[in-house]
Formats: sequence, structure tokens, C-alpha cells
Amino acid sequence: MNVIKRPISEVVDVNPRIPTEIASDIKRKVDFVPMAQLSEQGDVTPNGSRHLGDVMKGYTYFENGDVIVAKITPCMENGKAAFVDNLPHQIGFGSTEFHVLRPSDSVDGRYLFYMVWNSKFRNEAEGNMTGSAGQKRVPKAFFDRFVIPLPPLSEQKRIADILDKADAIRRKRRDAISQAETILRSAYSQIFGDPVANPQNWPVEDLGSIADIVTGYAFKSAEYVDKGVRLCRGANVMPDTISWADVRYWRPEDKSVDTKLHLAEGDVVLAMDRPWISSGIKVAQVTQADLPTYLVQRVTRLRGDDSVSNAFLYQTIRHPAFTAHCGGLKTETTIPHISSADIKSFQVPVAPKELHGRFETLAQKTQADVKKLTVAAEEADDLFHSLVQCAFKGQL
Repeated sequence: MNVIKRPISEVVDVNPRIPTEIASDIKRKVDFVPMAQLSEQGDVTPNGSRHLGDVMKGYTYFENGDVIVAKITPCMENGKAAFVDNLPHQIGFGSTEFHVLRPSDSVDGRYLFYMVWNSKFRNEAEGNMTGSAGQKRVPKAFFDRFVIPLPPLSEQKRIADILDKADAIRRKRRDAISQAETILRSAYSQIFGDPVANPQNWPVEDLGSIADIVTGYAFKSAEYVDKGVRLCRGANVMPDTISWADVRYWRPEDKSVDTKLHLAEGDVVLAMDRPWISSGIKVAQVTQADLPTYLVQRVTRLRGDDSVSNAFLYQTIRHPAFTAHCGGLKTETTIPHISSADIKSFQVPVAPKELHGRFETLAQKTQADVKKLTVAAEEADDLFHSLVQCAFKGQL
């Protein structure tokens, strides 16, 4: 089938203005959606309601049936976007860092969402960003250039139904992984207790005293190669996993790379810039499948010594007490970065070695289960991405 292709702006109202009949009702209740309530998983969660008059100026207007996409780095690259269909008050206002896409009668909203919630869109959008480092944004004009296939509306709905089902499979498999990890976090609390309250009155040490903590190196981007040793950058470290969707490589024959930058299975890696996103803290444990890989600047590696296990370090970094230590009175998603000193100075109770051994055994069993579940989840991811690519080619 020969599918017509059109720039998004030709078939979508980009950043529509609020209609006069709505704007005049300033006492009307509307839903409020800050950036933190737009997830990388394609979900939007309203954060209560406001009066329209309180948010009409200074926030972005949208409605049920629209697609919202984060335009600022790193939210856009992380995949923050959603098809909005769950606003109790039908109308919402949110972050000024949203682009709003309102489908015309020729476009299905769910289909449009999948056309902008994929790596092809994000890669091209990233290449068209404007502004200074740390404040780069996707301009509205990008939607004049980004082209999507536009089959008949009935075909769009059929494709969206297929992608909905494929995404539902992905979500179920991720949920199974999340449940396994929840059990392990519960075991951490039962064995070690709260690290701040320290109910067992164990000796307290700085994290830097009981763990080998190293920050990565600034590998020169001009010397990246097409294939070689993967570089673990902040963009790769996500909550509970290392993502290689966007990968850079270093020369494997370069023997000058300090051995402390060589990651090992079980190491804990923590992103230091924008370390908290809506789905959690960007910390993960290195698996055998991630190796070999080198540690890049603004990523920290933690490795336990004889007294503590890597599994303990991993759960400790994920504990709310560590968040409070780094952020003070700030909310998680407004913490711009953390320093090596922040990490090393966090104080933790040091439990008896046998308890660490017990927890490590439990963690290894859980990780084996998670590994199997992850393989299944990756297969579901591959299927989903393959289907999206087919949709772009008009082959679905």
C-alpha cells in the first residue's frame, strides 16, 4: 500500500490556543499536570485541580484527546509523552515545557501518540533542538519538518489497537519485574531497618568509608568509534536498568584506560545529573550482558568492600533517606545534580557481616528471577519497536 506522508503540522494543531468560550469561565475547574506527572512510560497523572483563572497564564493548555510531548532536554530524550484521555475535568494545564498536538479529523490521537513516542522521533527531535546546553528545546518549527505516514483513519485506528496491545504486554512484563524488586526492597527493610533511625544501633559509617566509589572520565567524543567498548554515560543509566538504546563506543585496543573505569558485574552505577526522574532514581546494577563497558564522567560507580555487599549498596542508594540527604528541602525531580561528596558523606549503619551475606543470597536469587523476566520484557520491547517501525514504513 502506498501511504501518504505529511508533516505533523499539516494535520495537527500544534500548541492550540485556549478558546474564548473556555477562557472566559475563570472559575471553571481544570486539571493540573506538572512535568513530574508526565512519565517516560506514556502515562499522564493529573496532580489535582485548579481554577482556570489561576493557571490560564503561565501554563500550557490542553484537553482530553490531545497528545503532549516534553520539549526540553533531558525530558524529551527520556520519552516523556502521552495521549491524554484521563482528565476528570476534560481540560488541563501543565508545564510550559510541553508541546501540545491536537489531532485533526484525519488523525487518530492514539496513532499520533505512537508516531511521536519512539526513538526515530526522539533522535530527529534531539538533532533539531535549539538553545544552550542544559536548556535545549525542540522548537515548534520541528513539527513542520517531521513527516509521518497518514493511512486512512480506519487503518490508523487498527494500527493503534495493535500497538496498544503490544504496549500492554510490555507493561505486564515490567510490572512482574517491579513486583520482584518490591519484594527485595521489603527484605532490605526487614533485615537492616531504616538507615536513619538505625533501630539496631549498629555502628555508623560514611558510604565513602565502606565502599569503593569512583566517578567516570571525560572520554573525548571526537574519538568515539562505531564499534568497541560501550561507554556508560548518564543517558544510559535509568531506574533499575542500563539502557543501550543510545550507545557510544570507545576503542577496545586503548590500554591507557584506567582499570578503575572498567565496570564489573554487580557494580552499582548512579547518574549524577538529573538523577531523579518521575519513574525513580537513575541507579542500576551492572549485569554480565552490559559488559565490557567503561565509566564516563558524571556517572558514579559504587563497589562494596568486605563488610557490605553491592546488593546492599544498591538498595541503600534507592532508599528515601538517600534522596533526603542529597536534596534537602527540594523535591526529587528538581535536584539538578549530585556530587561525589554527596554520595560519599551519606551515613549508613553497618550491620553484621552475616546479615549482608544473607541479603546478598536473597538478592542473587531475586536477580536471577529478574533476569529471566527481563529477557521476556526485552522481547516484548523488541516486538513493540519493530511494530512501530513497520507502522512508519506503512507495513503494519
